[in-house]
Amino acid sequence: MKKSLFHSAVEASQKSWFFFEPFTLTSTYKNFQKQFITAYSKYDYTVERYRKLTGRSIYPITTEYLEEHPEVAEENVALLKNAIELWRSAAQTTDAIAPILFHYSWHCFNSFFAYTFFRWEPQHSNSHGLCVQNFTDNIAEIKINVLKDGLFHRLVDAWTCIGTSSAFSAYLPFFDGNNIEFTPNQLYLFQKSNCLTLSQLLNFNPVEDYENKYWKTYGREKLLQNTSLSNSMNAPTRILENYLTLFIASSISRYRPILWSSILLGNTDDKAAFSMAYRDSLMMYAYFDVDSLSFLNQLSSLMKDLLKGKFELKKLP
Repeated sequence: MKKSLFHSAVEASQKSWFFFEPFTLTSTYKNFQKQFITAYSKYDYTVERYRKLTGRSIYPITTEYLEEHPEVAEENVALLKNAIELWRSAAQTTDAIAPILFHYSWHCFNSFFAYTFFRWEPQHSNSHGLCVQNFTDNIAEIKINVLKDGLFHRLVDAWTCIGTSSAFSAYLPFFDGNNIEFTPNQLYLFQKSNCLTLSQLLNFNPVEDYENKYWKTYGREKLLQNTSLSNSMNAPTRILENYLTLFIASSISRYRPILWSSILLGNTDDKAAFSMAYRDSLMMYAYFDVDSLSFLNQLSSLMKDLLKGKFELKKLP
């Protein structure tokens, strides 16, 4: 059977993992974490300020902590290995169950990302921090809830403390003189409610509905850019938006397989749009291309700079 362009793109994205595979060696990974600790040390105070402001139990990774907890590196390497293996398995399976494997690949990679750069108390989260509700055939009304705690909140913490300004964070880093402080995000997506309908999620445009709107309304002169990333507002927002899209797809394929089948067939305009959004979310996760905003591409850029001893937060130009 001839492969679709989508499946060809998914298989082609396997090359995205080449950069990360050396880090599946514990010794290589430990050396990288040490380089991050050194490079980030001048920004450690921002984590303390974020913790006091939000009540979130996030702390900087330190050499002493890693020496006392050698299992951290081993667990993070295992998470990366799982993310790679789950992606490769998902790329080879049927569309009926692929979303489940793709989601768990991204879930493992989220954990690898967050726990590489920071630590929390307790050490491990107890849940995804997300819940899908209202599994109706009118898929636009399916809802995703962000819980008070769990991995998703830790993921947002990590993005915020490396100097990004996503629509999913209640607080944004900004320059107050030469110091970095945090300010309430006036366009925080969950300001009024802890849930979004699928329609709201898919219709949200990180550029027009967030980045440009924020700049026009509140200005941009004090906002930060992480110089290793393509865009410190658009990229993390788009990545998190697509992760939630994939989470919903995986939940439907698990609990409502017949509904998922009808989505793949595109039986209605809404279902066709969601089917395309699901495919786009996989590309936003793992597809490498010129100027790609994909998660793997953005994180590899950050890690390449860190390997050179570079980590810089500057004002937006």
